[in-house]
Amino acid sequence: MRVERLPYEELPEATRQAVADRVGEDCPRVDMDNGTGSALASLFFPPGAEKQFIKGLPLDHERVEELEAEAAVNPFLPACAPKMLWRTEAGGWLLVGFQGVTATPWAWFAGSSDHLEPIATVLRELSVSPAPEMVLRTPWDRWGDYCDPADERLLAGDRLVHSDPAASNFMIGENSRVWLTDWAWAMRGPAWIDTALWGMRLVLDGWQAPEQAARWAQTVPAFASAPREAVRVLTEAEARSWEAWQKYGMTELDETITAARAWAALWR
Repeated sequence: MRVERLPYEELPEATRQAVADRVGEDCPRVDMDNGTGSALASLFFPPGAEKQFIKGLPLDHERVEELEAEAAVNPFLPACAPKMLWRTEAGGWLLVGFQGVTATPWAWFAGSSDHLEPIATVLRELSVSPAPEMVLRTPWDRWGDYCDPADERLLAGDRLVHSDPAASNFMIGENSRVWLTDWAWAMRGPAWIDTALWGMRLVLDGWQAPEQAARWAQTVPAFASAPREAVRVLTEAEARSWEAWQKYGMTELDETITAARAWAALWR
C-alpha cells in the first residue's frame, strides 16, 4: 500500500519540534517524491553539519512496523546502507534520521547503464554477508503462500537478503559508490535471492530483455551457481504475488506483472 505524503507544515507541532531539535529551526530541506512507505521523507541540510534524511509515520499507521524494522536492523547492515543517526517518537509519530548522502535519486537499470556493474559488485558482496541474528524474517514468510509447501527448503539460507532491489532503492554516489536503501523487509535466506529479484527489476525498471537481464544476474557467482529449480520457484512466486496484489485492488501493476511473468518464464 502506497503511503500518502503529508506536507511538513501539517505535521503535529511536537513532531516538527523533534525534527528541529535534531537539525535546527527552519532547516532547509528537500521533500522526496520517490518512495512509497513513509508519510514524511525529507532530506535536511543543517547549516555547518552533515545532511540528514528523515522518515516518519504516525504510530498508529498500519505500516509503522516496517519503519520500526528498518530502524532495528540498521546497526547490523553493511556499508552500502546509509547509517541510522537517531530514532525518536514525538507527537504520535515515529521519526528516524539517517545519514544523508550525495547521490542520484535512483539507479539507471538500462542495458547500457554504467550503474549496473557497481550494483552487481554490491550484490556480490551482499551475497556473502551473514544475516544478523536479529533478522528472523525468511523468504518463506513473504513468498510461501505462492509456493508448493514442499519447496520451502529451496528458499532457506543464512545470508542477509534485502529483498527489494528496485531501481528506486539504489543510489549512485561519487566514484560510483552504491547506496542501498529501504531495508524494512530485510530477511535471512539464500545468497542468490537478491540477484534473482534484481533480474526481474532489470526487465521492469531497465526495459531489458529477460535474456539480457540474466547475463547481468549471472555475473553474481551466488546466482550463477543457484539451483535452477530454486530460481524457478522464487521467480514464479514473485509473479504470483504481484498478481495477487492486483486482485486485492492495487492499481498500475500491469507492467510489473508483465515483467515478472517474462522473467519467471525464463527459468521454467
